[in-house]
Amino acid sequence: MKYSYLILLGLLALAPATYAEGNGNIDQMSMTQPSNIIVKGKIVDEKGELLSGATIQQKGTSNGVITDTDGNFSISVPSDATLIVSFIGFKSIEVTVGGKTKLSNITLVSNIKELDQVVVIGYGTQRKVDLTGSVAIVNTEEMKKVSNSNISTLLEGKVAGVQITSDGQPGADPTVRIRGIGSFGSTAPLYVVDGVPMGTTIRDFSPNDIETLQVLKDASAAAIYGSRAANGVIIITTKQGKKNQAMKIDYSGYVGFDQVQSGVYDVMDSYQYGKYVTMAYNNSGMDVPAGYDTTNAKYIDPDKVNTNWFDEAFKTGIRQNHSINMSGGGANNTYNIALDYYSQKGTMVGAGPNYDRYTARINNTMDVKFIKFKTNIVYSHSSQDNMALSNANEYVQGLYGS
Repeated sequence: MKYSYLILLGLLALAPATYAEGNGNIDQMSMTQPSNIIVKGKIVDEKGELLSGATIQQKGTSNGVITDTDGNFSISVPSDATLIVSFIGFKSIEVTVGGKTKLSNITLVSNIKELDQVVVIGYGTQRKVDLTGSVAIVNTEEMKKVSNSNISTLLEGKVAGVQITSDGQPGADPTVRIRGIGSFGSTAPLYVVDGVPMGTTIRDFSPNDIETLQVLKDASAAAIYGSRAANGVIIITTKQGKKNQAMKIDYSGYVGFDQVQSGVYDVMDSYQYGKYVTMAYNNSGMDVPAGYDTTNAKYIDPDKVNTNWFDEAFKTGIRQNHSINMSGGGANNTYNIALDYYSQKGTMVGAGPNYDRYTARINNTMDVKFIKFKTNIVYSHSSQDNMALSNANEYVQGLYGS
């Protein structure tokens, strides 16, 4: 017990000395800190315009000020401080004071990208930043990286709130719903191409002709297009030529293959199917057909006839697309000529289904003094032997018939 008291007294004696030594270090550190200076400067944008309300903050502290109406600021900081300059819509930058009391003009670079995009809205164009409605801008180059015959199917997964449903047949026209079902009748959106309403389907349109694509998703679109826009509007602008440009020829194309994955359908062989048929007829009290009755002279031995119906029913489908685009213009005119061919052969033997589409488009503009002529000529032809439900039943009966 005696030794415990001695140890406690020793610790109490050391504490003041340690505190005093610590205070001495603090005083020493404070003496070595650089003194504050008044730093002044001006904040401007890329065009030299003064930025009022920009924030200037000492890095790592809460010490900061904002610029006045003339873009000027004045802040008290250490001579070796680093200032962080920021403003809404601009990229933040760091500026080292380096003992200077007067900084040269600090230029902030604009960071607004998406808000400067030009959006087509019915009667004209408008910057996205100025819109109050819900508008989605689709990256058409990314959209075209997916092989499909229909523009609506290409939108799948590209726009929030847009649901695409398709049966997967070549050339099939999918069901498009923008923000759910809003009607007991048709729920398809309105398609507008180069300012012309095209109705609620656009199957025979080449995706390679698209320059820009926007989706108007809210009710404000009805103010322009009326009740037809109740389910949303998809606005498409096609490619145009440029003035004072020599003829430019572009070609794009691809060839692809479609296959049904092996093992997806567990098909019975001849022996299993014969056993199944025999069991079914025995359970119903009916005579087993001669071909499956082992006691009948017309019995077919499964070891001799054993067709793999998966291989017989499915084949490798081929899809291909070839597009040629010619564009250019003079001092007062522009032109764009596009030719497109798309073909997709289905994966079912005999039934396809198959789809072929031929598209030609000519866009031309001409300026004559104060009058501007604009001509759009489109030709599209498609053929499809789609397999409806009734046709599918007939095909299956023919394939597996007795």
